[in-house]
Amino acid sequence: MAGPTLRLLGGFSLADAGGRILPLRGRNAQLLLAYVALSAPRPVSRERLAALLWEDCEDRRALHSLRQCLMELRHLGEQAGHDLIRTDRNEVSLALPPECVDGVMVERLAREGTAESLRAAADLCTGPLLPDAEACAHGIDDWLAGERARFARLAAGIFARLTASCETEGDWDGVASTAERWLALDPACEEAHRALMRLHARNGRRSDAVQQYRLCAEAVRRCLDADPEEETVELLHGIRDRPPAATVAALVAERPAGLLLDLSRSSRPVLPDRPSLAVLPFGTIGGPSEGGGFADGVAADVLVRLSRLRSLFVIARGSSFRFRGTQIDPCTVGRALGVRYLATGAIRTDGHRLRLTVELVEAESGAVMWGDIYDRRLDAVFDLQDELASRIAAALDDEIEAAEMRRALTVPPSSLDGWSAYHRGLWHMYRFTRDDNETARGLFQQALRTDPLSARLHAGLSFTHFQDAFLHRTGQRGIEAEHAYRFAEQSVSLDERDPTSHLALGRALWLLGRQDEAVEELSLAVGLNPNFALGHYSLAFVQAQGGDARAALSAADVAQRLSPFDPLLFGMLGARALACLNLKEHAQAALWGDRAARRPNAHVHIQAIAAFSNALADRREEAGGYARRIKETAPSYRCDDFLAAFHTLTPSVVDLIRRVGPSIGLPS
Repeated sequence: MAGPTLRLLGGFSLADAGGRILPLRGRNAQLLLAYVALSAPRPVSRERLAALLWEDCEDRRALHSLRQCLMELRHLGEQAGHDLIRTDRNEVSLALPPECVDGVMVERLAREGTAESLRAAADLCTGPLLPDAEACAHGIDDWLAGERARFARLAAGIFARLTASCETEGDWDGVASTAERWLALDPACEEAHRALMRLHARNGRRSDAVQQYRLCAEAVRRCLDADPEEETVELLHGIRDRPPAATVAALVAERPAGLLLDLSRSSRPVLPDRPSLAVLPFGTIGGPSEGGGFADGVAADVLVRLSRLRSLFVIARGSSFRFRGTQIDPCTVGRALGVRYLATGAIRTDGHRLRLTVELVEAESGAVMWGDIYDRRLDAVFDLQDELASRIAAALDDEIEAAEMRRALTVPPSSLDGWSAYHRGLWHMYRFTRDDNETARGLFQQALRTDPLSARLHAGLSFTHFQDAFLHRTGQRGIEAEHAYRFAEQSVSLDERDPTSHLALGRALWLLGRQDEAVEELSLAVGLNPNFALGHYSLAFVQAQGGDARAALSAADVAQRLSPFDPLLFGMLGARALACLNLKEHAQAALWGDRAARRPNAHVHIQAIAAFSNALADRREEAGGYARRIKETAPSYRCDDFLAAFHTLTPSVVDLIRRVGPSIGLPS
């Protein structure tokens, strides 16, 4: 393993490549490194870290304390011969490779799900997350509690699958060692106790099986103040009541049959073609375990909003809300409900403050695909519930789509079904290169052969032609615009209730210069789904050029709030810059242009927005730098190429761009 190693499970430990312990004694420095590591690959803003770790300090003092911690981590990186973190003016990110962090590797190995990877993951699960850490502020305390619960669920899923795999394969030594390690982490885990009871019964040791039940009952009473589950009691009776020979024969193949654990292949619901999701009841930290109230209200509202989406199969509340509690194994719930994803959450209140932690879990592996924390004041409760439900539903929709794209990339091309081909096509489409756009179009066409009535596929084909008209084949703009319009019309005719169809039509109408109709279609898209971040962004894109610049900024605000890590974030920021140019706020335009150009997949037109905005803000050096970058990737790029792409810009902005372009190396 190259580089330092960071251990977070079972205790904090940081060592260099040779195994020498690196002393990081400060409580906040350890928590900061852990937070950044478990947020990877996403960077974390300095403001976020300062607010989490020093929330009781004044802003300037908190940022000063943060800088001191970052300096300590940089110094340790120098000692180790490998950077621990990367920093810029705004953000902090992890510099260690993923394989050097045990928590990151546990998630990756659990997601792989092979017997070998599960064994490796189990070896890393040596204890709770940061068991000795004592948080110093509510913010980091809530994060730590949520992460500990998350890794406990992840470990439970790993040991559950590994134990079941060993039983299926007849690896009885593996059953014993895995179940015993599982109980070392969670002494009251009845599934592990039952595995050992079955093992003892199989080996003819009924007295040991009965003793294992007694150990189970004692642990459950001590840890949970409860009695063993009915399933455990029934297993005990089965072992006691059967003759010894019958016990062995019966228990070799016997599997639990309760609501949660009827996991034989024949009893599992078949996963639907669409991504499937169950929203579980949100918990209340320090509140009643039976549920109800604000927490259930938010979860129910999230469920309703997600159920409106055409792309998701959402389990009804009557089924998903039966699974209440923090110790439920996500793999078990996923199999019981027949879903690929689970949404879970927990709410903590402190006076007039509320903190809601939400996670998206892949049911098969137990890995957390996404998580976020929402801090709010408890003022207008119904408005707050509505706002939180909208934000969470939008985030879950985006994250599931991203997960489906990643999933599709692992499928061999010859084995792609229509849905996988569609999502692999989306991945290529959002890379914004000519070759990737061609690949995306081929995948959409492949999927259409098996699903010719898919509105989503026609919308995807429309966007590939939109890209060609806007970016890749500008010499054939008219032809490509007509293709984009034709496929978008077909998409709407196939499903006029799908906001993605109206999004495609709105963009195509903009290509054809029909501004007012484009705004109308895009408004219809966000009317059908108010949480549709891409719809709000497209409204900002259209309005920022020749429409209402203030409305464009408002739409961009909504889009970014709904999807702060969107693959088209560069476009949202670029739309802000164009709106500011229309409002003659050139310094603000330069600020947004810089941020847009730094985003992944920012194409040449985004770089041009940054170049022109900086030139108009009298930041000639920065403008020239962007112009040089443009020439490296598109040597023949000129002002006219930009103005042809953004063909609805107001005449005043067009004149300004023609004036400053030649001065920074982008002639007309």
